[in-house]
Amino acid sequence: MSYIEAILALFAIVDPIGNIPIFLDIAEHTPNGQSQKAFNTAVTVGVVILLVFSFAGNWVLERVFHIQLADLQLAGGILLLIIAIDHLIFGVLRRSVAVKGTFSAYEIGTVPLASPILAGPGAMVTSLTTLESSGPAKAVVAIAAVFGLLWLIMRFIQPIHRFLGKMVCTVFSKVMCLFIASIGVHMIMSGLQYYFTTGK
Repeated sequence: MSYIEAILALFAIVDPIGNIPIFLDIAEHTPNGQSQKAFNTAVTVGVVILLVFSFAGNWVLERVFHIQLADLQLAGGILLLIIAIDHLIFGVLRRSVAVKGTFSAYEIGTVPLASPILAGPGAMVTSLTTLESSGPAKAVVAIAAVFGLLWLIMRFIQPIHRFLGKMVCTVFSKVMCLFIASIGVHMIMSGLQYYFTTGK
């Protein structure tokens, strides 16, 4: 996997553009003038979650759960495929993240913005498999590039949303689902190939 492929894979999972309407909707539950603080918190916490899981996740899986990378690829691939199919056909998965009431910018930025929307199971599995299969440099660059772009989008989210409109964001999100499904299938095939090759 090249650097570009690693970045595109994580970008498709995080889906910064397709999630713009969701970001704005959730940000309404922060006190006036604190939405940007919530976005900054979300980016920071999301990066920390993915970095920690990428570098420590495999150790935990092997030492605690005795799970190999091939097992994670199979499980992660199936999970990504389910996420893509659910959002592409039914469009209900991400809308199920509902927020009621008013919360501090740090609370909203941490949950649900950072997790599960930005650094959810799909992004965590993608980051970990990138690190294990292609090396830590590509995983770190992918996380930095995607979340750097995400910070820029959130910094100018209002004018971007006015320019693109809700329809374009929705269509873009649906297109990203096709890439997520493809990534899921690739991960499944990689996991199966390991078992067919080694006979384990």
